[in-house]
Amino acid sequence: MKTKKSIFILFIAMLISSSSFANFVSAKIKVTGITCSMCSNSVNKALSSLKFVDKVEVDLEKAIFTVTFKQNEDVVIDEIKSKIEGAGFSVGELIADFKFSNISVTNDFHYQFQNNTYHFVNVKNQSLNDAVAIRFVDKGFTSQKEYKKYVSLTTSKCIKTGKAENCCHSDDKQRIYHITI
Repeated sequence: MKTKKSIFILFIAMLISSSSFANFVSAKIKVTGITCSMCSNSVNKALSSLKFVDKVEVDLEKAIFTVTFKQNEDVVIDEIKSKIEGAGFSVGELIADFKFSNISVTNDFHYQFQNNTYHFVNVKNQSLNDAVAIRFVDKGFTSQKEYKKYVSLTTSKCIKTGKAENCCHSDDKQRIYHITI
């Protein structure tokens, strides 16, 4: 009985230590439509209200918001977009720093994390270890020109919908984000 309990405790400890390494650290978000400090303040308040956001810093000249995420909180990228749009603006670009732990990626590789799938588009074969800047290339997370470019670089139809819909190796209801490095 003690052996089973010890194995169970070891398993839980390994699970906690391995999952704590893979996570979002921060993001740089270019917000379009910002014209003044009041606009910037509106977006700042909206982003700060997210439970997984620890800190928001603003570069008003470039309309870039640097968001630091709380550790051990699930980061929901769609909520970031919703908050910015709710404040009356749009996401022009979203680049997030994500800690990987020795993950080998290839073009059209799918990475599962926090009930989402991250589909790598237009990447070279490589191993990702530690914090890596990933750029979201889905519609609404980048410029229309960039989005069209990445649509042409994959044969997967999910880039147009953000849902698996039988074109990726994921649950049909799961959110799929398209990213590049």
